[in-house]
Amino acid sequence: MISDELKQKIDDWVKREGRNEYGDPKDTLYAGGNPLFDERSPGLKDRYEYILKRNPKLQEELER
Repeated sequence: MISDELKQKIDDWVKREGRNEYGDPKDTLYAGGNPLFDERSPGLKDRYEYILKRNPKLQEELER
């Protein structure tokens, strides 16, 4: 589980880096319109987990 404090740090990073709401470059297009959709599971992936998984340097930065 991702703490509210960590979520805020991730949101700050997304804003500071000029990323889209999923932490990807602003012009990123997604098949199906949403990268959090997973056809193998009943719900959506967690947005913060998705951002951390796709941005390992951010994960390293937050661990410091």
